[in-house]
Amino acid sequence: MEQTDTEYKCEPTMVVTNHARVDTIRAKRIYVYTVEITNADAPDEQLKDTATRIELFAKAVNQSSLVFDGREYAYTAHKLSNWTTASVHSTSASFAHTAFHVALHMHRTYDTKLLFKDRRQVKEAAETGERELNARGIEFALDSIIRSAGMHTETLEQHERDKATGFSVHWEHRASVRVLRSGVYVAINARARPITNVKTVADLARAFFRTAPGPSSAWTRFDASVRGLRVCIGSEHVVLNGLTSRAHRDLKINGSTINEHYKCTSLDTDWPCAVIAHSNTPVPLELCTMEPQLLPRISGWQRMKLMAQSVLTPTQRQRMLERAVQHITRACAEDPGISDFGIVVSPELARVEGHVLPRPCISLGSSIFAQLDPQASWTIGQNTLYKAAHISKWAIAVFCSKQQCPESQLVAFSKQLIKTAHELGLEFDESRPQIIYAQTPRVFDTLSTVRDAQIIICVVPSTSVSLYGEIKRVAYTQLGIHTQCVNVRNTKGSRSKLVEALVLKINTKLGGQSTNSIEPTEPTMYISADVCHTTEINVSVASFVWSVDSGQKFAGTVVQHPKRQEIIENMDVLTRHALRVHYKHTRVKPVQIVYLRDGVSDSQLEDVRRIELDGIIRGCKLVDPKYEPRVLLMIARKRHCTRFVQETSNFENCVPGTVVTEMTRNGGFHLIAHHAIHGVSKPTYFLITHNTTCMSNADIHKMTYDLCFAYPIVMRAVTMPAPLYYAHRLSGKGRVQTNEPFDALPYFNTVKKNAKAKHTDVHLVPVHQNLAHSMYFM
Repeated sequence: MEQTDTEYKCEPTMVVTNHARVDTIRAKRIYVYTVEITNADAPDEQLKDTATRIELFAKAVNQSSLVFDGREYAYTAHKLSNWTTASVHSTSASFAHTAFHVALHMHRTYDTKLLFKDRRQVKEAAETGERELNARGIEFALDSIIRSAGMHTETLEQHERDKATGFSVHWEHRASVRVLRSGVYVAINARARPITNVKTVADLARAFFRTAPGPSSAWTRFDASVRGLRVCIGSEHVVLNGLTSRAHRDLKINGSTINEHYKCTSLDTDWPCAVIAHSNTPVPLELCTMEPQLLPRISGWQRMKLMAQSVLTPTQRQRMLERAVQHITRACAEDPGISDFGIVVSPELARVEGHVLPRPCISLGSSIFAQLDPQASWTIGQNTLYKAAHISKWAIAVFCSKQQCPESQLVAFSKQLIKTAHELGLEFDESRPQIIYAQTPRVFDTLSTVRDAQIIICVVPSTSVSLYGEIKRVAYTQLGIHTQCVNVRNTKGSRSKLVEALVLKINTKLGGQSTNSIEPTEPTMYISADVCHTTEINVSVASFVWSVDSGQKFAGTVVQHPKRQEIIENMDVLTRHALRVHYKHTRVKPVQIVYLRDGVSDSQLEDVRRIELDGIIRGCKLVDPKYEPRVLLMIARKRHCTRFVQETSNFENCVPGTVVTEMTRNGGFHLIAHHAIHGVSKPTYFLITHNTTCMSNADIHKMTYDLCFAYPIVMRAVTMPAPLYYAHRLSGKGRVQTNEPFDALPYFNTVKKNAKAKHTDVHLVPVHQNLAHSMYFM
């Protein structure tokens, strides 16, 4: 299909990445050897401990030119000759009397010159098997070689030092080699890590719980934070393997109490003891002194502190990355193992060209248009909803006591809700809703008393997943009523922003429309899909959403999947159903279909094309054998380490709408559609894997950016196109559509967790027909 290129006035911009270019590799070849380290008494048993493997390898192979990754492979720029098996012993106390055999076997050879040729030649060489060359293999080898220099860590003085958290923030810079279309780069990913700053494990426990720990169940959470910690007990260095299940006072060692054995009386006997690995000896937490080390696990409030302390401005982050690049450059030149490869890394971060897309025209109510600020956001005022819903009857269901949530508090909350809704154009016929308090533990009994309401505001006492899930299950599958859950603490006082967000969500669920920013040039149906693997039942949940108009309103359905299966197999049936619903609302068959997919790795791309894309095409044939719409398949990814900042004197965040096409592996583009609230903006990577439409790359960039303004419950551009958010929300909420009460599932009931027969009987059921074609999942 011939593509048409629409003219857009894009502003050019220069951005700085977190990548440093690899200028050259002087070594002509990289020789890869597999490393086998086995027990001399049991040759079939491979040693798994990484630290011991590195120690034994260094003893057995007395050659600085060999780089060992600590796992399976060793790399060198010179081919080894006549190397045989060596027998060595470890200095570790765990393996003091064990002999190990270390053996090297030739694995393969990589020719480095292909990295600096045209990527098409690399692909042809890999396909023909010439010298067994493979670009991904060279990338993996270089990645292991660069990482052998060790990770660069540092602390920033401007960060707050809070002893109460039990840790300090250290920045870890992990380098990885990436072979991109424009060359070979070293990507640097900066990550904040919690490093202990307390003296004993007892101090760490106090910081973990923030207050005095409660029952034994609370200590179970701390157990994961203790496993693997290196501590010193007296003069002996040991590793901990968790906590004891019983309290200090109930434990004995060789008939003596803990206090008698360790000759110490000032110990808290209500606390459990730590367990020493290998010997399983209990030791009081107060006697376990620590050196600074990485915490394996932190509590919820500690995680919030870590996130708050690790926010960096673009300037701070770039200066830190520049220091990390200099560390890597010195290591490549001075490290004995790496220097043999002749890897030359540029001491400066790469600079690439990008462009800023024009912003869409956003229509509001009363024939007015939104005035976008530099942050790609806008404000809503009097009668500014593009299409406001009308509510004739509504109710409030309270699932907590009158002491927690008195009726007067709910009356004041409902007045504020009605006032805000009226300002935006959403009309409530009833000035005071019916307020009911749950009298029975059954959610169905409470909601069924007001089943004639258009929407029910459900006030819940906490963020309980079981109660929330049961409310949604009853509303979705049994009553067919729209619900909106609100935490009881959010009904107190005046919260204008929160109430405004509630009004927007209610308007969307009831068929209203906040804005209108999508105006395709020809009939288009947008579809998206996602799979949720974190479910309370033993299945995965696949969601499928599609547009029922020009791209503002969507409908969706969920499909039960085998556990951990990512690829959706029955796309033909789902597409046929979506096309029928779309035609029912628009009376037009879409000329083109845009399929947006999330959560797909490189290894699954071919399966998506072969199964899901072909399923969409077959679904079109099921509607009409002669119906052949044009299809665009685009994969979105957020799990990557690529970052961009504007090249200014102080390194500012990129302007919303910035597109960069150079730093990609398989084509596609990076898009920064949003304004960063804090820290550095993270772009979304879009990979175009199939395109038979008339849209050029510039048209696809503009369409993707416009879809980021279509999310109806916020008045700003979001990081990804709205259909991807809809699919993600539906896959998360679709897991509550079970045939049994959600709060009675074995996942929430320890008595029933072993009742496997009943657990396997739980399955998903369709949503109620009243909600089938609405955005109930918002």
